[in-house]
Amino acid sequence: MRVRGTFLLPAMALATLSVSCPRPASEPSATSPAPAPASAVTAPLAAAAPAVAAPAPSAARAEDAAPPGEEAAAAPGALAAAPGGDPLALPALPPELVDDGSDKLPEIDPPPATSPTAAEEEVHELASIARETWVFAEPRWTSRRIGYLRAGAVVARRPEPSGRTSCADGWYHIEPNGYVCIGASATLNIHDLAVEASSRRPVRRFASPTLPVARGEAAPATTQAGEATLAAAQAGEATLAATQPGETALAATQPGANALAATQPGANALAATQPGANALAATQAGDATALLGGLPYTYVMSRSPTPPLYARLPDGDEQRGAEPDLTGHLLRAAAAARAPDFVAPPPPDATPSVLLYGRPAPGLAGDRRSPDALVLGRARTRSGFALLSTFDHDGRRFGLTTDLAVLPLDRTRVIRPSAFAGLALPEGVTLPVAFARRRHAARLVPGERGGATRAPLRFREAIPLSGASRRLGGIDYLEARDGSLVRSDEVVRVDPLPRTPAWAVRGRKWIDVSIDKQSLVAYEGTRPVYVTLVSTGADGLGDPKTTRSTIQGLFRIHTKHVTVTMDGDEEDEDPFDFRDVPFVQYFTEGFAFHAAYWHDDFGTPRSHGCVNLSPLDAAWLFEWTTPEVPAEWHGALSLRKGTLVSIRP
Repeated sequence: MRVRGTFLLPAMALATLSVSCPRPASEPSATSPAPAPASAVTAPLAAAAPAVAAPAPSAARAEDAAPPGEEAAAAPGALAAAPGGDPLALPALPPELVDDGSDKLPEIDPPPATSPTAAEEEVHELASIARETWVFAEPRWTSRRIGYLRAGAVVARRPEPSGRTSCADGWYHIEPNGYVCIGASATLNIHDLAVEASSRRPVRRFASPTLPVARGEAAPATTQAGEATLAAAQAGEATLAATQPGETALAATQPGANALAATQPGANALAATQPGANALAATQAGDATALLGGLPYTYVMSRSPTPPLYARLPDGDEQRGAEPDLTGHLLRAAAAARAPDFVAPPPPDATPSVLLYGRPAPGLAGDRRSPDALVLGRARTRSGFALLSTFDHDGRRFGLTTDLAVLPLDRTRVIRPSAFAGLALPEGVTLPVAFARRRHAARLVPGERGGATRAPLRFREAIPLSGASRRLGGIDYLEARDGSLVRSDEVVRVDPLPRTPAWAVRGRKWIDVSIDKQSLVAYEGTRPVYVTLVSTGADGLGDPKTTRSTIQGLFRIHTKHVTVTMDGDEEDEDPFDFRDVPFVQYFTEGFAFHAAYWHDDFGTPRSHGCVNLSPLDAAWLFEWTTPEVPAEWHGALSLRKGTLVSIRP
């Protein structure tokens, strides 16, 4: 798997590999000598975040070498990264992963003096009009990149530019930090057509389940202190979402719709949408809660033959010209819509204003679109798309993709997000935790008179354990914290660590991934705070350089994307083109945590090498880890402050 596009950075050869997850051939520094084009990003690697396990490039050109003092880590992590190695056995945190203060931003210009009327003063903003509008640590192109904005993002800025070095329209300091050059990828005109078309922002914050509610395929919803509302969907489609205090309302419905039924102000009840919808909605003091099942957008997968990507809304004749099989296709699509497993698209939005009167969708910065173009191309085989909105036109439902292409939805399959989510562990509740790994598992519940009754377990339901075990009738059972018993052969058990690693100190967040258990545990110091199941590389404990296996070792998260496009080579045995893969967090080379919207096999190895999470788990982890991605940003980069990651057998 790879990321669509590349960084134009000195320490990176412009190449990608088809194995594992998106992996550039060598490693970029954190500086760039020239403006970056509006192309998708790959992950910056050891120069920006030296990983213990990262091998140094073997044949990089002189201009691709890392700057002095930023060489890739060498021997200290080799043992930890070897197959079968155990990073928990390291006696101390390797120096390559110790925070050296390099993430600290220079104080170029002090914050403006505030006055009693500051709150009433005009708010100055700028907007992104590109897939990536880079944010730099200093107002110059050769400075370190600290993150980027996505088209449609509007952020507060200082009233006056902080300089014009190689940027005629000026470098502006934005919130919460960093500098953006006004020009090809950013504008002071927040009403630009590309900004208007891309104004719907990805949903990032979703509620995590808490005890005593154990989560499985269809667990009920619960609420956490301070969160506005949670909602559960129909059986088998449970999704959770919530806003944090003071946040603006989030729009949603069955994945991606923008309108929800609401209760009266202040009510705690949840109002159901129309029959068949997979989301519930509520308001609390005027705040609406959106449900997308952990996904930041509505997602669809292409069917065969793949759909055309229109530049504008086509009329009937234009549709028949671009889609010669249209009559037969619509008959087949109508029949498919009656199938029991059909997932309906969300309720329609209003047609985007930028598409009215036959106008073409505006291109993002860097797109070359002919003003007379009707078809921009066709979707690739096994491709996925994120939609900003869906709307009706000429008797068909269309969607506007994040690349501002118009997509006929009857040639796609709407994604039903996985209902699975892990378990948040509040204070006083710890490991071990078991997950039901069979679809017809059950627990024994002791009765008042010494007997026991069988109660079903949901597939992948989380069961906090007491640590005790029993053998009854020749069968081994594990005791749950509520006193019930579960068969040990019907669950996967996630135990406390065999040893406390040297870096598990108070206040430090870190992540432990077990390939054998297909589990992930998030820790704060020595205390586990979240546990779930994942999907690591399909080839298990193989060599990650030659097989689809997940690398082992100790690393730091260095780059985070709210979404980023990943694809494979056309000649690959498993070609794909997944747009806007959600909640991507790179920790070394091309290896990352990310949500998978194209499968629901969490707990089973099946990735190209990355660590796949369910959408709800990925959304939780994304907000928990560092580097933090500011609210309106789409990505952030770190040198040494990213969350530690330990991956072991």
